[in-house]
Amino acid sequence: MITTSARRIAAVLAACLLAVLPAAAGAASAAAPVPATRPGDGRQGRTTFGVQPSAAKKPDARPHFSYGATPGAAVNDHIAVYNYGKEPLTLRVYAGDAFTTADGGFDLFAANHRSTDVGSWVKLGKNLLSVPGRSHVIVPFTLTVPRNVTPGDHTGGIVASLSAAGTDKKGSKVAVDQRVGARIYLRVAGELKPRLTVEGLHTTYQGTANPFGTGSATVTYTVRNTGNVRLAARQAVRVRDLFGSGAKVANPRDITELLPGAAVKITASATGVVPAMRDTTTVTVDPKPVRGDIKHRVLPRVTRVENFWAVPWALLAVLLVAAGAPTLRLVRRRRRRGAGTSAPEQRPAAARSKQAVGLAAILLTAGAVVAGAPADARAAEAAESGGLAVSPARGSDAQPITLSSAAPCPAKTANVIARVTGAGFPRDGQIVVGNAPLATYPKVPGGGLSIPLTYTMRDYASTAGFTTLRGTYTFTVSCLKGAFDLTSLRDFTGSLRFTAKDAYRDGTRVAVKAPDAKAPGQSEQPVPPTVSGGGTGAETGSAAGAGAAAPSAPANGSAAPAGAPAATEAAAQDSNTSLVVWSVAGFAAALLALLMGAAHWARGRRARAAEPEPGD
Repeated sequence: MITTSARRIAAVLAACLLAVLPAAAGAASAAAPVPATRPGDGRQGRTTFGVQPSAAKKPDARPHFSYGATPGAAVNDHIAVYNYGKEPLTLRVYAGDAFTTADGGFDLFAANHRSTDVGSWVKLGKNLLSVPGRSHVIVPFTLTVPRNVTPGDHTGGIVASLSAAGTDKKGSKVAVDQRVGARIYLRVAGELKPRLTVEGLHTTYQGTANPFGTGSATVTYTVRNTGNVRLAARQAVRVRDLFGSGAKVANPRDITELLPGAAVKITASATGVVPAMRDTTTVTVDPKPVRGDIKHRVLPRVTRVENFWAVPWALLAVLLVAAGAPTLRLVRRRRRRGAGTSAPEQRPAAARSKQAVGLAAILLTAGAVVAGAPADARAAEAAESGGLAVSPARGSDAQPITLSSAAPCPAKTANVIARVTGAGFPRDGQIVVGNAPLATYPKVPGGGLSIPLTYTMRDYASTAGFTTLRGTYTFTVSCLKGAFDLTSLRDFTGSLRFTAKDAYRDGTRVAVKAPDAKAPGQSEQPVPPTVSGGGTGAETGSAAGAGAAAPSAPANGSAAPAGAPAATEAAAQDSNTSLVVWSVAGFAAALLALLMGAAHWARGRRARAAEPEPGD
C-alpha cells in the first residue's frame, strides 16, 4: 500500500511539472527576434511622391499652411508637388476639409466628400498635374474667407492623389487611392472660446476567482471640443474603493490636437481594484493650447465622477459555502443518530491509504505555490532586440505608437524612412514614416531618434486592405543618404506581437544609453521637413509609397509627446509576461492536485461508511 501511495504522489508531481514547463517555454519563445526586410534596397517602379508649402519660385521650410484672417479676406499662396520616382506621374490635386479620427488623429476627407469649410474655400490653379521624374511642380492657389464665417479655427488641407486599379485577396478589382496632404490652419478674427467637455463616463468591473484578490476595471468616456479653437489636453483617471485606496490605472495618452466640434473616445484600464461593492471613478481633463499656438486665457479643468458596482462574487460564494457546511453537517449527524449508528467506525487500510494520498496531494500543492514562485519573472524576457524600442510595450490596435532607436544614425545620413512588415502587409513592407529629413525628429538620451507614428496599427491595416491583425509585426527604421538615394546606411528593427484581434503585447524594449557627445550629422535645432509621407491627411514632410497609402509621422519638427522619452518609457515597462503565464499554469496544477486529493478523500469516506459495524 505504501508503494501504491508513492505512485500516486509521483503522478501528482508529474502533473505539476507538466503544467509549469509550458510557461517557461512560452516565455523563451516570446523573446525570440523576428527577421526584417531591408526597405533601403529600392525597387524599380516604386511610386513615391509628396507635397510641400512653397513660394512662387521654390519650396520653403514651412511645416504647414497657417493663416490669420478676417471675414471676406483672400490669401494667395503656392504648393509644391514632388515626384521622387524616375517615371512621370499624373496626379490629381484638390482641397478638402479636415476631421479628427476615432483615435484622435488628424485626417482629410476623400475627394468624393463634399467640403463645407476650408476645403470649399480653396481654388487651385490646376487640379490635374503631370510631374516629370525626380522633379516638382509648383501650383498657385487662392483661399477666400466667406464674409459670414464664424470666428475661431477652421482646418483643412490640400491633397495630391494617385488613383490606380488593384486586386484584393479574392481576385476582385478594386480602386486604390494613394494620397499625401499638407494641412491648412486658418484662424478667423473674433471671440475665441476654448472649451472641452467629458461625456458618457462608464466603468465596467471585471472580477477575480480569488475570493481575497483584486479585480480590474475598464473606464470609457468621450472628450468633446465644444469651443471654436483646436485644443490639446492632459488626462488623468483615478479609481478608488469605498475605503479610499486607489487602484493602478494606465492613464490614457495626452490628446495632442482636437478640432472644434470633434470628439474622441478614450479607454483606460485599471488593475488592483478592490471589490468593495461601490467604487468610484474620477476623470480629470486639463485643456491646453496646441503646440505652437498662442497661450489662451486660463482654461477651466473638467472633472467627472461616477460610482460603479464592484461586487466580490467569489468571496460571497466562499462565505455561502462556509455558512452552509455546518448546516449540512448538523443535518447528517441527526440522520445518523436516527439510524442508531453509535458504534465507532473502523478505518480499513485501503481507506487510510487513499486519505493519505489526498492529504499528500494537498500539502504538495501548497508547497509548490509557496516555494516555487519565480524570483524575477522578467528574467526570461529579452532586454533588447534589434535596437528599436516600441512604446508602449503593450497596447491596442487603436493606440498611438512611438519608435525609438537605441543609437544615432551614421554621420552621412540625411533622411529616414520606416516600414512595417507582417501578416496582411505587402511583402516589402508598408511605409509608416515618410522619407523625411533626419532633423525632423527629436533625439532621446544616447542620441537615438524618437519617432511618434501619426496613425495606429488599425489605420495601417485598413490602408493595406485588411482588418484582422495577428502574429508578429516588425518595424524597420532606415537611415538614408538622401531624399532621392534609398541606400540604407543602417537599419533599426523592433517588433510587437498581437495576441488578440485588437491587442498586442511584448513590444521590443531597448535600454537607453547615457548621453554621449553630439551625434554627427544631426543639428541641435529641428528644422521643418520638406514633404509629407504617404497617407490620408498626413502632415507635410517627405513621401514614399509602395502602391498603397502610407501615413507619415508628424512633420512639425517638434518634440515627442509630453512625458519621458519613448525609449526610457519602453525600458521602464513591466509586462510580467512570464509571471502571468506561470501563475496560470500553477493555478491549473494546484486545481488538478486539489481535485485528485478531494476524490481520494471522498473515496476513503465512502469506504469507511460502507464498512460493516462489529457484531453484524
